[in-house]
Amino acid sequence: MGRIRKHTQTQALFFDFRFEGDRCREYTTLKDTAANRKRLEKVLVKIEEEISLGAFNYRRFFPGSKNAARFDQSVPDVAVTPV
Repeated sequence: MGRIRKHTQTQALFFDFRFEGDRCREYTTLKDTAANRKRLEKVLVKIEEEISLGAFNYRRFFPGSKNAARFDQSVPDVAVTPV
């Protein structure tokens, strides 16, 4: 289960979750407010749902992340083949 945490130096919020056995931390520039936490919690719920379904695409949620390239091979193949 992931968490929304606060960076001790910048006071900005970040995602802290596991994907494919690796701990992933993705930082934001959002300050620690109730509204920002609620916003990020909604995103985290969506991330965890997609991970549990096997449909999580790291690059779609975090396009500028250095971690995205590491997980590009994990992108689920959902292309529909004609019948």
